[in-house]
Amino acid sequence: MEEQPPEAQVIQEQHAQTQTFGQPPVVYETKSSLPVVVGVLYAIYQVLPILGGLALLFGGAILGGIGAEYGDDEATGLGALAALFGLLILIIGAVGIWAGVLIAQRKKLGVHIAWGTIGLGAAFSIVLTTLEGMTPDIFTLGCNGICALFVGLPLMVSSASQHME
Repeated sequence: MEEQPPEAQVIQEQHAQTQTFGQPPVVYETKSSLPVVVGVLYAIYQVLPILGGLALLFGGAILGGIGAEYGDDEATGLGALAALFGLLILIIGAVGIWAGVLIAQRKKLGVHIAWGTIGLGAAFSIVLTTLEGMTPDIFTLGCNGICALFVGLPLMVSSASQHME
């Protein structure tokens, strides 16, 4: 008998499939930091109206006290009016800080509240200059407009607006 060479056996390995069906791929999307930056800067900026409101409040109280001490009704009335304006500015500044915090928390409501406080500040500026008999300050109104655009940036930039609630 003749010997035949042994048959070659070919073994193929099965590779494990790494695809999983039915699960979406994981996409990591980073949120824009623009709302946080705008919110924090706006809240810090609101310290200025609060300081101005405190100065008007205490200055009006001092003026009213001096007017009452000397029996000057006009000085007392002006002191009360200055104190009232100081209190209103103080309240607007506090609401502005709240709006800045909301913007930093990515809430659209914060942008709308900030626009409202900026509008109130502009209207308040027009009223005060009109009461003093001067023309409205165009520089202040222009700064309020620029501030309103800055506060609205998180809603205007698409990468930030999609993450605002």
